[in-house]
Amino acid sequence: MSTALVTGASHGIGADLARALAARGHDLVLVARGAESLDALAVELEKEHDVSVRALPADLTVEDDLERVAAAARDVDILVNNAGASLGTSFERTAWADERRLLDLNVVAPSRLVHAALPEMLRRGNGRILTVSSVSALAPVWQGTAYGATKAYELVMTESFAYSRRVRTSPVALTALVLGYTASRFHLGAGIAAPPSSLTLASPYVAERAVRAIHRRRPPVVCVPSLRYKVLAGLLRHTPRRLLTLPGLAKDFTTLTGAVHGSTATVREARNVPDVSVEARVPGPMEPRP
Repeated sequence: MSTALVTGASHGIGADLARALAARGHDLVLVARGAESLDALAVELEKEHDVSVRALPADLTVEDDLERVAAAARDVDILVNNAGASLGTSFERTAWADERRLLDLNVVAPSRLVHAALPEMLRRGNGRILTVSSVSALAPVWQGTAYGATKAYELVMTESFAYSRRVRTSPVALTALVLGYTASRFHLGAGIAAPPSSLTLASPYVAERAVRAIHRRRPPVVCVPSLRYKVLAGLLRHTPRRLLTLPGLAKDFTTLTGAVHGSTATVREARNVPDVSVEARVPGPMEPRP
């Protein structure tokens, strides 16, 4: 029986990806900081799907923890890089420690885990890697934070490796899941207002489409799990950037109520940990997470 490792698995899309993989009979290694949530999900999946589930609590921004997860990733058949973070405050107002944590989660951690898993998958002659990106990776229309840049890195990293000769001529496949707005704690935690309901996707639906995609004989390099966002993604990729950055089209998603100099804003890390608030004075250093 094959094994899948899912990061950011304690809540939201990560938990739904784990459920979708378990429903297909995969054993699981679940990674997140919240041990209690992981244990609860592990019990649920073992009971409902008769699979083996290992909870691996880890903070992917801590090098020793990341190396423990990388060691586990070498032995799995499916790697899901789902853990990520966003900050609801513009780049010039955040503390560098928080920006560094964003980069560690969204850039360093997925790179390290792919670096651990991919050579072993190529050696064995099978494997799938799914990395969760975003439509914000496709154009500079979500302004004010480094989040879109980190998602662009995940997308381009996936494409670069997937189209390399070594991978292209093997049974191994890499896929970037390009998400639109998905109902979860992620956007709420980042202080991003919800779009119209017509543009909101359900997390279980997204997870099922993503898992179905990586189980194809030839998985897509880029998976956009809805027609509406496929159209949007195509427009973002091919519309001249000068037009996309016009004031009427470009949006700054970092504007929070009260997020002005000397006021207090709430910033939450998403997907990798439970929904815990961190109060931050803006500008100025942000409190570390408990």
